[in-house]
Amino acid sequence: MRAAYRARGQTALVRRAAHAALAQGRHLPTQIALTIRLTDDAELCALNRQYRATDAPTDVLSFGGEGYRDGQPSNIGNAPAYLGDIAISMERCAVQAKRYSHPIEDELALLVIHGVLHLLGYDHHTPARRRRMWQAQDRAFALLGRPNPLKPDQFHD
Repeated sequence: MRAAYRARGQTALVRRAAHAALAQGRHLPTQIALTIRLTDDAELCALNRQYRATDAPTDVLSFGGEGYRDGQPSNIGNAPAYLGDIAISMERCAVQAKRYSHPIEDELALLVIHGVLHLLGYDHHTPARRRRMWQAQDRAFALLGRPNPLKPDQFHD
């Protein structure tokens, strides 16, 4: 996490949201690790350009997740213990929180949960897979004791 965002007290929320998302996995290794970087639009734009050939900032990028599908290891006996890396633009986070009229903490939790679920092999490329991912997001938010700020008809990935 960049020091500017760590200083704003986001660390505890990021950890809680990541744990809530990880609870959506099954047959995960006892010890599991991932990296979450809170950064800015410039860095997300550079990563998006380098890895997705898109010259624009985005809210969250996940790198990794190989070996998982819908929260389960593809090979249960050989599940990777390092899930991967997530980068979140705090600038996009603030803009989206304002646009959708919810607190920035809820948007940050959403981006963390969404990113971790991607590392667990969830995606939203088909209606059925999107439904499964949104249900996992809802369950993760329930563990946090707050409603999912993303309504079923909203999509900002």
